[in-house]
Amino acid sequence: MSAIAWICAAGAIVLWASFATLVSHAPDVPPLLLTGLALISGSATSLHRAREWRVPLRTMMFGVVCLFVYHASLVAAFRLSPIATANLVHYLWPLLLVLLGTSAWRGAQWVSKLAGALIGFAGCVVAINSGPDTTVFSSMYAVGYSMALLAAVVWAVYSLGTRWLPPHSSWAVGGFCLGAGLLAIFSHFLFEPRFALSGSNVAWIAAIGLGPLGISFVLWDFALRRASASRIGILAYGTPVLSMLSLALAGKYSDCDWSAILVAGVLIVAGVGVASLGPLTMQRETLVQKREL
Repeated sequence: MSAIAWICAAGAIVLWASFATLVSHAPDVPPLLLTGLALISGSATSLHRAREWRVPLRTMMFGVVCLFVYHASLVAAFRLSPIATANLVHYLWPLLLVLLGTSAWRGAQWVSKLAGALIGFAGCVVAINSGPDTTVFSSMYAVGYSMALLAAVVWAVYSLGTRWLPPHSSWAVGGFCLGAGLLAIFSHFLFEPRFALSGSNVAWIAAIGLGPLGISFVLWDFALRRASASRIGILAYGTPVLSMLSLALAGKYSDCDWSAILVAGVLIVAGVGVASLGPLTMQRETLVQKREL
């Protein structure tokens, strides 16, 4: 995998990790309104390449609908179930990305990627449970968990969409953000009470749009076009770990379990390492076969 792909993926993950911290500075803004305005702001990061937003209608619809459904489902999950538990269900998406993005469903490569994904998910469990709320599943929150699972499936499918759609520029994501943002604003007027934004609200929403809900999507798309989706997916398990660190450093909670964060980080790094063993093993086997010939 190229260095530029790693850098882009890491950049997107770091930006996503800042999302919870940035949102915590605008706690009163209705979620659909915040999401819609942030996505519209995020589209501005690609405005200088607006000509590349011209894509086939099915490509535009795929991107807009996926981004909207993903964010709307995640917002609903956080409202209908405990956030820590919903977030854990939501972070099944890297595992789904590994399963859907692996072409070889047997052999050393498949086993190593699945093992790496499971180790990374274990790190995700440890990280999320290091926060102020413990993860407890209850059937009374089944609807919320279902919405979190829907968000996970949609994001995994969206991440692999470039394989199934006609070729298009990563900068076209700006058009996806604009369309999804407009849908979110429309939904706000239908389902949420009117809200008067303060200057502080506008500033934090702009920050969210420029980072976690803007250029991060371009970086993610760019990385997935140049790297193995399964390995990138496992790397994404670093998001909840970095998110917890960001919240702790911002003083949003003081009882962070630093030892758990360290264990989670080690597990995620180990997961990425294990997932890399399969391709290396296959390359060695190929070299041996060539030498024997």
